[in-house]
Amino acid sequence: MSEGESVMVGMRIRPFNDREKKLGAQLCVDVDGATTLLQNPPDVAAESGKGAELKKFTFDASFWSHDGFEEDESGYCRATPGSKYADQRLVFETFGKKVLDNAWEGYHCCLFAYGQTGAGKSYSMVGYGKNKGIVPVSCEEIFIRIAANPDPALSFEVMVSMVEIYNEAVQDLLVPSASRPKKGLDIRESQQLGIYIDGVKKRAVNSYPSIEAVMEEGTENRTVGSTLMNATSSRAHTVITIEFKQVSTLAGGASGEKVSMINLVDLAGSEKAGQTGASGDRLKEGCAINKSLSALGNVIEKLADKATGKNKNIVIPYRDSKLTRLLQNALGGSSKTIMICAISPASSNYEETLSTLRYADRAKRIKNSATINENPQDKLIRQLREENLQLRNMIGVDPGSPGGGGGETDAAALEALSEKQKEIAALESMLQEMQRSFTDKISEAQASANSAAQQKKEKNADLSMPHISNLNEDDLLTNKLRFPFKEGSTRIGRPSEGEGCPEVALSGPGIHPQHATVVNAAGGCVISAVGDGAATTFVNGAALEGKAEGVQLVHGDRVAFGQCYFMFVDPAVGMATDLLESGKVSYAMARKEHGAGEGPSEEELKATREMSEELERKVKVAEEASQRAKSEAEEHLKKREQEFQEQLQKRQEDWEREHQQKAEAAASDERAHDERAAAEQAQRHAEELARLQREFEDRQRNAEAAAAKRIQELEAAAKKAVAEEEDHRQHELAMQRLEEELMNVMPLVKEANLIAQELKRSERLETKMHCELNGGKRGSVRVMAAVMRDGVRLFEWSPETLENRVFLLREILQRCEEEGFEVADQMADEDDPLWDPIMVERLIGVSQVLLEGLLLQVENAFDTRILSSEGHQAGMLRVEVVPLSYEGTPGVPDSEIVDEPEDLLGARLGCMIHVVRASDLPENLANDVRVEYHYFVDEKPHEVPMVLGHNENPIFNYSKKFVQDPVTSRFLEYLQTKLVFRVYGKDSSADALNKSVNAAAAAATAPPPGRQVPEPITLPSATSLQSGSLESGSIEAVSPSLMSPSGLPGAIGDAGSPAAAAGPGPPGGPTDQGDVLAAHPSLAAVRRQAEEALNSPAGAAPVAIGAQGGKSKSCCIL
Repeated sequence: MSEGESVMVGMRIRPFNDREKKLGAQLCVDVDGATTLLQNPPDVAAESGKGAELKKFTFDASFWSHDGFEEDESGYCRATPGSKYADQRLVFETFGKKVLDNAWEGYHCCLFAYGQTGAGKSYSMVGYGKNKGIVPVSCEEIFIRIAANPDPALSFEVMVSMVEIYNEAVQDLLVPSASRPKKGLDIRESQQLGIYIDGVKKRAVNSYPSIEAVMEEGTENRTVGSTLMNATSSRAHTVITIEFKQVSTLAGGASGEKVSMINLVDLAGSEKAGQTGASGDRLKEGCAINKSLSALGNVIEKLADKATGKNKNIVIPYRDSKLTRLLQNALGGSSKTIMICAISPASSNYEETLSTLRYADRAKRIKNSATINENPQDKLIRQLREENLQLRNMIGVDPGSPGGGGGETDAAALEALSEKQKEIAALESMLQEMQRSFTDKISEAQASANSAAQQKKEKNADLSMPHISNLNEDDLLTNKLRFPFKEGSTRIGRPSEGEGCPEVALSGPGIHPQHATVVNAAGGCVISAVGDGAATTFVNGAALEGKAEGVQLVHGDRVAFGQCYFMFVDPAVGMATDLLESGKVSYAMARKEHGAGEGPSEEELKATREMSEELERKVKVAEEASQRAKSEAEEHLKKREQEFQEQLQKRQEDWEREHQQKAEAAASDERAHDERAAAEQAQRHAEELARLQREFEDRQRNAEAAAAKRIQELEAAAKKAVAEEEDHRQHELAMQRLEEELMNVMPLVKEANLIAQELKRSERLETKMHCELNGGKRGSVRVMAAVMRDGVRLFEWSPETLENRVFLLREILQRCEEEGFEVADQMADEDDPLWDPIMVERLIGVSQVLLEGLLLQVENAFDTRILSSEGHQAGMLRVEVVPLSYEGTPGVPDSEIVDEPEDLLGARLGCMIHVVRASDLPENLANDVRVEYHYFVDEKPHEVPMVLGHNENPIFNYSKKFVQDPVTSRFLEYLQTKLVFRVYGKDSSADALNKSVNAAAAAATAPPPGRQVPEPITLPSATSLQSGSLESGSIEAVSPSLMSPSGLPGAIGDAGSPAAAAGPGPPGGPTDQGDVLAAHPSLAAVRRQAEEALNSPAGAAPVAIGAQGGKSKSCCIL
């Protein structure tokens, strides 16, 4: 390999999915050879002002898999003649084959897939059905090449491992979930072995069926773990490592080896990764749900900067996450690396697609220097022994003695000693593993495979009985867990000491030790639950609460225990695969049923669709009528013109005939003709022709005017119908998005409540729908989660915040199950997922005022309803909108009044907004009432002064004048909208609760009686220290405890000092050491900071430290 070879990057575009088709998504992606083209969708084009800008990204390959394919009789998707469709085989030939070629040459290789959830990563990596992805095809190809090896002196050894990284824990997927260490495996580094996973199980394989069985075992264990731990598969990274060893027997009996580590990585979904408004280039991981992706983006950015020469001495933060640590060689070391990015072509996913393209564009700048890994095994074993001996010497342990002589009592030294001992144990384990022959490894793997096959056979035998099979959002993990119901009673619940293990063992929020029971008798299965389990057991979305007799299960029923979803399968009726393939059962269906009860009903959605179809029909009829009227008008004009021409021709012929007759009669009678009579006749004829011409023109003008009027009416009706149809189409799309958001939020709310109940917390969450009025024709609806305590609303969360907090709650619950529930009781506020500053001030409601009176230059006084976010009336607001004269006085004189609004263009227009009073406000919110509103293009809202105290009918008497000079067309459009006033007040219940909480916190942090608080002393400020001057004006007052260098404001404290060991104390509260900034914020604090950035506009200032009793979610990393 040439030095500094770049990472290869490919882009793949998938077809539209069902959701995108329903939302009417437009195609915004195309490919031209190796270049991927991204078109601005209409909404982005309008906002940016750049129009339909075309962005181009060139990679090593761009695969068009959106359309142009057909399924053959086996189900394989192949390209139709003449199309540019890239099938699975083409993707493997382009990238997968390169991986194997590099492995055969002895290079380490890595291939990883990146993209948002649902973009097609797993399809490219694993595939479905006959459309096998890169992983299975590569595994099959390895043994095809091995079988074709002609050299008897060359043998091959293949070892496979499979791990998953979820929530920064590395789990071995070849080990059952019950046998794994709770905190996962450690990633270590050795001078000889490089970076490796300590304790990972490697399985020797000698054929494609054996490696396929290992993959199946890993997938099944992954399903068990994700189901029992309620983990989300789209948040986990799966790493398959194939250790490919070529052993050459040399002359004289010596042997040589070439070892290649092939890492095949399916990354978690990146839909939460977006650009920060501050830097524009750095990726942030939404809500910090997946720290690994955030760290990976940071590593790729810094490697790209290093490769392009921006910063040659930059430190690459590989240790920021387990994923980047594991992929260190692949990203910036001695490995040949390929990255496949999957993107959605839909305009609705434009931002995520653009983010992925920019991510990949940076990755292709990374350069690696791979080397062939060709070392004799004896030399490697000797080097490992030497490294092991060095480690023992470092910690003062004699190889022949059982103990060491360090005698250190310092915590840091003890921790370092423990870490070195773990490294020694790991190296000794690696030595023992390397000294075993491959034959022994194959025998062990075969025994393990036979045991697994026997267990699988026994399980499959049980599947002849009625059973439940798991449902997972990842199709690859669906139908992997099956629990049979034998004759008699089967218990379902959480394993607990003293009560025995239930036949169906589950865990997670909402699962109780005695959760439910299924009785299989008389050819049917009846599920029943009592107590707490009844409220969290659902069949087809209906809870078993109040159904003591139970529910008869039917083939295809969806059953939910807490947050675990299953389908009931009756083998006498059909198989689970039939239910899934036919679409009768799916994870989305089960989750939708589980969250049913809120949101638009099927009848409402059906009525909306029927209304949309009716409007489409009206539009079509109006267009047809318009076309028909146009053709009828044209036909009528042609007919009238033809009639006139015929009449004119007839008159002309009659006159000529009469004239000829008279001429002939006069010629026969006398030669002398009365020329004057002929002239008179000619004049009469000309006058008649002129009269006919005028009549025709009048009739033609009248017909044209009538036709034009009719066409105008029809066109106006058609435009109105089109506008109504578009409005209702947008409404239908909004309803679909609302339904989708509700189906996402409501299960999370239920899960949060279940976890809070298990943690014995008093907080409860409720799903709320907020109506947003923005001054336009139609408002919008947002879904929020309100956090309540004893009926008092504490605060509200957006769906993004809710998802993050549920993730944190899962972590807390898992820690409580491992370490005891004291963990939850000892949490600081910033580490508590259910803590936020209490939202004392709340939005009472929104009121709208029409501005059209300003177009007519008349004064308007409004008594408008204040509508709460739930859509209920919450009072009245008196507002007056008064136009101003040119001198700025109220009222417009007659001389300044214009006839048409367009006449105001270029002129000067002033108005006065007078907010008089509010009335009938809710009693609990009518405290310190204030109003704010936005006028035209002003960025900051205008504030109406607060009326202090409790007042249900506050009087504001607020007036403010606005002048627009000159009036523009945009301002005239604004005057056709509404002015929106937002009324706020303090919740008396929340205010009382907040005061009691703050009082309790102050009492807890108060110094003991009799303790003297040291007086502050002066210390030079940073400015004076830099300038070298110590003038009296540059002295700042600080606590005496900050005299040490580590105590300087903003400095990093000494980790070994007593102050640092004691911790920062309560957040925002006084400590013995003074208010020292923490050098290392907690993971929860970092997550909250990312969560806040996600929910705030780009570039927004961070929350000030000290808000809400000194507590804040903002933090600084020093």
